[in-house]
Amino acid sequence: MSTIKLFSDSTCDLPKEEIERMNVGIIPLVVTFEEDAYNDGVNITPPDLFNIVDERNMLPKTSAPSPIDFYNAFKPFVDQGSSIIYIGLSSKISTTIQNAQLAANKLGSNKVHIVDSLNLCGAIGGLVRTAYNYINEGSSAEETVRRIEKIIPNYKLFFTVDNLDYLYMGGRCSSVESIFGSILDIKPIISMSPAGLKLWKKTRGKWKAIRMMIKEAAEDKNKILFNEIHLAHSIGSEEEAQRIKEMLIKETGITNYHEYTIGCVISSHCGPGTLGFGYFLD
Repeated sequence: MSTIKLFSDSTCDLPKEEIERMNVGIIPLVVTFEEDAYNDGVNITPPDLFNIVDERNMLPKTSAPSPIDFYNAFKPFVDQGSSIIYIGLSSKISTTIQNAQLAANKLGSNKVHIVDSLNLCGAIGGLVRTAYNYINEGSSAEETVRRIEKIIPNYKLFFTVDNLDYLYMGGRCSSVESIFGSILDIKPIISMSPAGLKLWKKTRGKWKAIRMMIKEAAEDKNKILFNEIHLAHSIGSEEEAQRIKEMLIKETGITNYHEYTIGCVISSHCGPGTLGFGYFLD
């Protein structure tokens, strides 16, 4: 039986030790400041990103890996007879999946499986970890993909941002909304679903927004798959993330958490102070 090689991209935000433990191939997305291009997590980190934003007073552009990037990553494993499972950033917000599929088509192998996570960050990390567990249980590549695709639609992800500047600078809201939100401390709660990103609710004050998110998790607590929650935060928000974890434990009774530091691509659009969590529903 051939071996199975797991791949994801840099937006999965898995901790380095988890990537190494599971031997996951990570294909970076690209972060660009004018003529300067960086590979997410390779030659730029979130602290670097925020420093450049402050120095230049501008946000970067982000882009998917090219089909040739995927081709070059996949080909050595195809040549040795391995099956490949790539789990990547939602096709609703990026061309990453499309480019991975182009590479798979070029390779002409039925052993390359491209899985659209329909999500980002901790949700992708959770899918990669679950796929790894299925493989260790003895599932074939095909069966692993079937099992993963079955749970993909049943993921809930909520996050809120510290301020609206990054959303505004990145063209995610109008200048009027940005000023209005800054003055009144309006915080959007954004959800991610198979249909893409959307505004779930908005309220005044960051911690009121977080409590609304936690209330939703408490209502779902008896339906949370694997009895685990994925908690993500941007750089510098570690203490706030731990406070959210404590609140979630108190409200849900769930004590199994996977924690992620949000990488450069997602940080480019959400900024520092971003906090969120998600979970699969049974």
